Amino acid sequence: MMAMSVLDETARRQEIINIVQTVLRDNGVHVTLNAMDFHVLEKAIIESTSKPAGLSVAVLDFMFPRERAPSTVYHYTGPDGFLGIVSSGELRLYPIRNRLGQGGELEAFAQAHSLDGYLTPSNGEELYKSLSDDLFYASLTRVPPKDPDIMWGAFAKGTGVRFEFVVNPKPAAELRPVHYEQNKSPTLLKEINNALKKAGEPPFNPWTISRIGAFYLNSTVEVEDEVRLLVKRYRDGIDLTQNDGKSDYWPVPIDQPNDFCDLQLTGIRVSPSGDRNHVDAVLAGTRFSKVPVTGP
Repeated sequence: MMAMSVLDETARRQEIINIVQTVLRDNGVHVTLNAMDFHVLEKAIIESTSKPAGLSVAVLDFMFPRERAPSTVYHYTGPDGFLGIVSSGELRLYPIRNRLGQGGELEAFAQAHSLDGYLTPSNGEELYKSLSDDLFYASLTRVPPKDPDIMWGAFAKGTGVRFEFVVNPKPAAELRPVHYEQNKSPTLLKEINNALKKAGEPPFNPWTISRIGAFYLNSTVEVEDEVRLLVKRYRDGIDLTQNDGKSDYWPVPIDQPNDFCDLQLTGIRVSPSGDRNHVDAVLAGTRFSKVPVTGP
């Protein structure tokens, strides 16, 4: 009986691999999978921590392809943000916790992929909220932006500036586009789990699930066309976070070497309604005084 049980379990694992690989091939994704690289639990299928999380990485990279590196992007900010960046000499990544309730941060992804465990309250709040404390991000946009008027009005506060950065993330950071939820084709992860569900199997739960959710928003903020720079804080990893009196943040120095992301400031554009003289005066007292400035 024991031998038959082992044979049955082996056959089940192989069938799961076949289901997943079929979905991957249909989407042009090729990953070598081994049935013993997975744990099949009652409510989820997860990759073994003793193996590289190849499927998890492949799902993330397919759904949210990394931006090319180095990549030129814009960062719009209001007058206070401009002053803070040039005076500190760093771009501050703030926790997604600060944006919960805006665009469905983490929640939209959990709902769309039936990740009930992330939506169920535990110790006073939902798990996705707790995860948001360790995901630090900065909102950027491609060159040219999808809707410059929205960027100037909503993010530069009408009278702010637009920074032009060349971003080159290290392995500990990620620069990826945000996926906006729409009533169109399902994500790759959703396709995989739909196929598993049809076969009576539990869903695949990637190790990178919180990072995946950080690049997924609902369609209400689609006009932002965001590219997100993200750093995840790990309990047993390096923690560079500081606090500005209101929130923790992860500093990324500008034009200085560091282990997370090379960030070069190559230009500043003043808002059409901004004060060019004020911008020039502020920059004159900083190490960015030679950065080209354009605008009205």
